[in-house]
Amino acid sequence: MFEVRRLDPADLDALLDLQERIKSSLPEPDVFQTSTPEFISYCLADGGLCYGVSHGSDTVAYRMVYFPRDRDFNLAKDTPLPPSEYARVAHWDTIAVLPEWRGHGLARLMNTRALADVAALDIRHLYSTSSPMNPHGVGSLMRAGFRPVRLVTKFGGKLRFLFYRPTPAPWPPARNGQEERSIGLSATGELEKAFLEGWVGVRLGADDRSNPSLSLQRHSLPFTDEQS
Repeated sequence: MFEVRRLDPADLDALLDLQERIKSSLPEPDVFQTSTPEFISYCLADGGLCYGVSHGSDTVAYRMVYFPRDRDFNLAKDTPLPPSEYARVAHWDTIAVLPEWRGHGLARLMNTRALADVAALDIRHLYSTSSPMNPHGVGSLMRAGFRPVRLVTKFGGKLRFLFYRPTPAPWPPARNGQEERSIGLSATGELEKAFLEGWVGVRLGADDRSNPSLSLQRHSLPFTDEQS
């Protein structure tokens, strides 16, 4: 059986150890963005929400949520969100599962718990990032209600999708019959141009694992609709 629990400052060393175990297990470790002890400590205290999944005596997965507040690192600054809303922003930060425990729905389990907890707070805007080279991460975020809206360069020059999700209400559903286009995740130049033209990712494309694609529709960010 798996159990999700909230982590606290006493879990810092265990979380740092799990982070390194997961990174070292990856075929391309650079895809995984590690967090500093200072950042994790901030999130474990009152600067976020952290969760671990236990299986027996071992912690096999974790999820971090970060509240940027007035700190410099705030993904909302890459979108037109008014600064007056920055206090209502949370980052869907790192999520990671040990390889031997993937395929058990642990990301979904942690996301469900975290979304429920965030819904009880005065948080209205969720942001996240994922590498275009990580279709599993892209799909996990989209299944949690996030949509890619930009391509940005973060974390020392790494290209990342920027995801947005309103909360507690989700994005409006993708509209049937609306113009739609499909672009491969590896076609980052074409994707960047599409995002700038107002296209938003609405679903991850078919089962072509060698070149997964992103289906897009034209859609404004929900908070810009509210401002107009």
